[in-house]
Amino acid sequence: TDRDAFIIQRLHRVLESEEVAQDFLAVTRHLHEQKFSAPQCVLSKTGAVRVSDGDHYWRMQTFLEGETIEKIDSPASVGEAGKIYARFHRVMDSIRYPFRSKRFWYETEKEFARLEETVQANKTSDLFSQVREEVAFLMEKLPHLFLPADLPLRVIHGDPKISNILFDEKGKAKALVDLDTCNRRPILGELGDAFRSWCGLEEDDPKNTFRVEIFEAGWKGYLSEAKGFLTKRETELVPQAIGTITLELAARFLTDYFNDNYFGWDEKRYPSRRAHNLARARGQIALYHDLQKKMKGMTKIIGM
Repeated sequence: TDRDAFIIQRLHRVLESEEVAQDFLAVTRHLHEQKFSAPQCVLSKTGAVRVSDGDHYWRMQTFLEGETIEKIDSPASVGEAGKIYARFHRVMDSIRYPFRSKRFWYETEKEFARLEETVQANKTSDLFSQVREEVAFLMEKLPHLFLPADLPLRVIHGDPKISNILFDEKGKAKALVDLDTCNRRPILGELGDAFRSWCGLEEDDPKNTFRVEIFEAGWKGYLSEAKGFLTKRETELVPQAIGTITLELAARFLTDYFNDNYFGWDEKRYPSRRAHNLARARGQIALYHDLQKKMKGMTKIIGM
C-alpha cells in the first residue's frame, strides 16, 4: 500500500479460532514492545484480529524484509538460528499474558496413545502388515523416552523450523515469523524439535543421519544468548529430548499413515500421502538410531 507492505493470510482451520487470534495479538504486541523483530498484527476497522468472508477467516500482519532458507547447510546458519530462538525465549519469558488456546504441541504421551489406538483399529489390515516392525519399535522404545512431567513451563514458539527465521543479506538471523503456535510448554519439546529438524539430513530419507557438527554450532549459538536461562536439569535432558521428539514425530507420521487425513505430502515424489508418511516415519526412526550412536559426543558438547 502507499503506507506500508502487509500480508493478508487465509487461516488454516486448525488456527482460525478466536483463542489463537488473541494469543497471536498478545505475542506480537509483546515482541514489538521488547524491540524483538517479528510481524505485528494489524486489526480490522472494528478492532478484530480475524475477519470472516463466510467461508474462511483472514488475518493481516506487517510484512518484513528478509531471506528464508529451507535447509541448514552450514554451522554459521545454525548458530544464528540458535541465537535468535534463545533471544525469543528470553524475551517471551517476561510476558504475563494467560494464553487462551488449549491446542498444545509436544505431547508425546498423547501422540503415543493415539498411535496405540490407531494400531488397534487397524491390526487386521494389510496396512498394518507393512509397518509391523516400525510399530513394534515405537511401542517398545517411545514410553522410555517420555520427558518428566514436572519441568518448568516457558513460552515457546511451537514450530522452530529454519524456514521460520528471516535472515539479512549478511546471513544474520533478524526476525521470527509464524507466531500462531506460541504457548507455555516445557522448553525441551521445542529444543528437541529444533535440533531434530536442523541437524537431520532429510526428513523422509531411510538413511537419515544426525549431523553432530551442526548440533554443536546450534547449541553454542543458543547458549551464547541463553546462558543461565536453562536449568541444569533441562540442559542435561536436551540430548534425550531430541530423541523423544524424533520418535514422537515418527509416531505422528505412522498414525497418519493409517488415517491418511492430516499431513500434506509431496505429489511429485510420492504416489500418495500414505506413502510419504511411511517414508517420513522410517526417516525419523533412522535419525533416532543414528542419534543414539552419537549420544556420547552430544553429552560432551552440552558439557554434562
